[in-house]
Amino acid sequence: MKKLIFFLLYFSEGAPIGFIWWALPAILTKQGFSITETATISSIATIPWTFKFILGPIIDLISLNFLSLKRQLLFYQVLMGGSLFVLPSAILQSNGNLITILLLVHGVFAASQDICIDSLAIKSIPEDELGKTNGIMQAGMLVGRSFLGGAGVFIAFEFGISFLTYFLISSIWVSLIFLQRTKFNIVELPKIAFRDYLEDFLSLIKRPKFWVLVAITYFSGFSYNGLSTLGSAVLTKKEIDPSLIGITYSVFIPIAMTVGALIAGKYCDQWSSKNILKISIVLCITSSLLVGLAMDFTRESYLLIPSYTLFYIFIGATTASLYSFLMGNTQKKLAALEFSIFMAVTNMADSSASYISGQLVNTYTYLQTGLIIGLLCFISYPLLIKTKD
Repeated sequence: MKKLIFFLLYFSEGAPIGFIWWALPAILTKQGFSITETATISSIATIPWTFKFILGPIIDLISLNFLSLKRQLLFYQVLMGGSLFVLPSAILQSNGNLITILLLVHGVFAASQDICIDSLAIKSIPEDELGKTNGIMQAGMLVGRSFLGGAGVFIAFEFGISFLTYFLISSIWVSLIFLQRTKFNIVELPKIAFRDYLEDFLSLIKRPKFWVLVAITYFSGFSYNGLSTLGSAVLTKKEIDPSLIGITYSVFIPIAMTVGALIAGKYCDQWSSKNILKISIVLCITSSLLVGLAMDFTRESYLLIPSYTLFYIFIGATTASLYSFLMGNTQKKLAALEFSIFMAVTNMADSSASYISGQLVNTYTYLQTGLIIGLLCFISYPLLIKTKD
């Protein structure tokens, strides 16, 4: 039951992200918004996720003193859905300001939901089940993104923006039924004053292990970012059929990542998440070099798409094993804050690797770019070896 609820929670977490990142730009463009206006709305809508580390302490303090994580989660998910009810009319009226405000409000509650789900997992899942549960959670996230992202554009154009929005709201709220009935085995922690919490935070950032984990999080991210972020642009540049690119991103890639996440999650519990993470990083970098080779020497879709899909199997494995490793090393008292910091670092890795890759391909081949990004990723390897499970 708990694995099902975490799948559904991550599905409800992935659905809004897929909608905002993948479907919404196409919808707004068709509605007559310029590329600049669409990019501005999307960038503002994602701001709350960038500042999750600020929301983390608030959620920690609320859960320790006033309202449990489960009750907070119920509250945030209700408001996530409720904030979207008038979005269809705002889009149809081309009211950019109202769209931005609605998505920004939605994003605050969605980012809070993300933090609650991860904190709930850290505090309630036994360490020997973290790997498998993370694999299941990543599967839920990917299915949610695919349904409301890749398939969302089709749904909006075929059945209307209102239908898609209410489908999104129902996707967010469906987990509420199961969440309300689920009991989580969380060790009760004593209430804590803000001053004591601040002292705990200061002692956290003074720990060398914390900064080692931050470094591992950052450089591990270079294994699954880089060439992956250039994929759709490269496939388009090589004149691959747009419908095939759409199928690749809405079907092949989510399935590949789900398979990788589930397999890695299973073995994280058997062989330790640190060991699986090390293996996944090596396989991820190796497959990225294969993708770089294909990008350099062929324009054939039957070679490019399979190599790219294989890459995403190991991206899924690396993501699941990294999250499992980080959750196992996160302090339960500061779960919301510490894990939010790790997630902020993954976003930083995504941004850094994307930017560096974009600069490198101006001078080097795709294979050489993948190799340089891979070497940067290997900075995490000796740190992983020295870190205890």
